[in-house]
Amino acid sequence: MLTTVLRKEHKNRWERRVALTPTAAGDLIKSGHPIAVETSEYRIYSDREYTNLGVELLATPNQSQLVLGIKEPPIESIQPEQIHLCFSHTIKGQDYNMPLLQRFLDQRATLIDYELMKNQQGIRTIAFGRYAGIAGAIDTFWLYGQQLQNKHIRSVFSQIKQTWEYGSVAEARHVLQSLVAQPEQQPHRIVILGNGKVGKGSAEVCQWLGLNQISVNDVFNRTYPESESWFTVVETADIYQRISDGKFDRDEYSEFGKARYKSRFAELLGHCDVVLLTSFWTEHYPRHMALEDFATYAGSLPSILGDISCDVEGAFACTKRITDIDNPVYTFDPETGAATDGLRGQGIAVMAIDNLPCELSQDASEHFSSVLVNHIPDLMQLDINASFEGLALNPEVKDAIIVYQGQLTPDFAYLADYLS
Repeated sequence: MLTTVLRKEHKNRWERRVALTPTAAGDLIKSGHPIAVETSEYRIYSDREYTNLGVELLATPNQSQLVLGIKEPPIESIQPEQIHLCFSHTIKGQDYNMPLLQRFLDQRATLIDYELMKNQQGIRTIAFGRYAGIAGAIDTFWLYGQQLQNKHIRSVFSQIKQTWEYGSVAEARHVLQSLVAQPEQQPHRIVILGNGKVGKGSAEVCQWLGLNQISVNDVFNRTYPESESWFTVVETADIYQRISDGKFDRDEYSEFGKARYKSRFAELLGHCDVVLLTSFWTEHYPRHMALEDFATYAGSLPSILGDISCDVEGAFACTKRITDIDNPVYTFDPETGAATDGLRGQGIAVMAIDNLPCELSQDASEHFSSVLVNHIPDLMQLDINASFEGLALNPEVKDAIIVYQGQLTPDFAYLADYLS
């Protein structure tokens, strides 16, 4: 049985999430699957909460064979032949994490990425999507409220706080549902791009605020209520159209992407105040707005973009960099392309926090742990001498292996091009 440890997170003081709660770790021990925990002063659960349930406390994960984390491990912490589970942020060939990927190869180690764990229908089974959507919407609306206040515009949004100040989903829901309605000076129009778990989480927040949901076709056709606040959820089939005839075929779109399709987002400009981007994007797909589009449409841009997907220069090229919980926003100038920290008078404000679920650490950890714990017994029994082809693992986990014993697995051989 592999020696297993729950490592501490190191990214910043906000990263308090855990892959396994004390209760889950204690249950594993009771079932004959011993697990240790690396000591941490920031984790949402204290060391004592683990040790009280029989979990061994370690000063370092270096001697453990199976290492469970959330974000990327420190590069120097990856030991020879170790197995790490984490969100590695490498599958798009992200420049900033190629040294991490190279370390796994050099150390003959194994990398399993939660982002790739999917069921037979291709749906991710272990993720923080709902919590990212909730926290992303709340933080974006908080910033929107600050922006309106700077313009001396009264709004219910100015009563919203940053997500971490609520501490839990239940508290956030309770407070937002009980906010006192303001004599609004203008209607507020919210567009959510994407209807996956992240998009649904964002929609929940809109519902807590009592916003009316309308069809995106009402926005495209200009039949929405002019004097009322509303939100709309935009699905893939709504926003992308075939270049040749304006129609949409999902299979064709998946295969050919931007070679045959374009975004209709420009048709929404001038008719939305806040945009929440929740959908996955790669270079294969068309952008909603390229860099030059921001100058072209400078007079009709939304006030704020909540880029929950956090793809730098991705679907919206104005996402120039990632932000964080302490410094959550910058303002993008459509004329110069400059990004200046804070809310400024001119341009579009961009929120692109990449660890939003940290603001709801306990809720997010409990959900994540309840799924992951089911995979741990099999992983602890892994035969590290087996070939990749001979691994006796649930396909949900096996398909999530990017590097095995220092070699890129067949599905991820393309990453070699990003390492050269």
